[in-house]
Amino acid sequence: MDFSLIGILTIALEVLIIFFSLSVHESAHGWMADKLGDHTARMLGRITLNPIPHIDPVGTIFLPLFLAVTGMPIFGWAKPVPVISRNFKHIKRDGALVGAAGPLSNLMLVLISLFLMGASMAVLGPQRFGALVNSKYSGIWWLLQFGLINLILAVFNLIPIPPLDGSWILSAILPYRVQQLYDRTRNFSFILLLLVFFLVDIRPAVNVLVWLFFQLPLELLTFLLQGH
Repeated sequence: MDFSLIGILTIALEVLIIFFSLSVHESAHGWMADKLGDHTARMLGRITLNPIPHIDPVGTIFLPLFLAVTGMPIFGWAKPVPVISRNFKHIKRDGALVGAAGPLSNLMLVLISLFLMGASMAVLGPQRFGALVNSKYSGIWWLLQFGLINLILAVFNLIPIPPLDGSWILSAILPYRVQQLYDRTRNFSFILLLLVFFLVDIRPAVNVLVWLFFQLPLELLTFLLQGH
């Protein structure tokens, strides 16, 4: 842990990125539910980028701080947006759409980060861009961190363990009897999440997505720019 001023500011900025990204994530759940007929999140003020209504003490504050201090990949969760599924016209389909909206919003932020990095490369040139993206604390480096944090959030939330978003998507496509058995895992989902956290390495999946969303597009753009 770097207890210098720059080290502390780095952790603070990373946590602020988490706050913003989780606010977008939860607002996306609420927005999609609102569009599909359940206005609970809107009535409770949960469709907002203000992080305060979304804060979960463990998932939004303690865990990101702990991961940042220990140098591990940062992710977390916010207070879930309340959804009343009986307000939906198609309960399973609409529940899956609400669940998918959160990770998709994080992937949208990943694409925004990539677009800004690509625009920066076009302006600065590949060589100067490469130096800055590898220069810790540069603006380009922070754009990359923003994208990586949102990529990790998307991957983590797609794990099909309740109450993560992947569980809503999987539940919607399972046959009824299998779904009933699967939904019982919600009673001990916290234990399953702990096992995943300590035993499952999501880095291979993240590395593949980093290559797909960042390395490959930027390498192609470098080739195009150098070709001209």
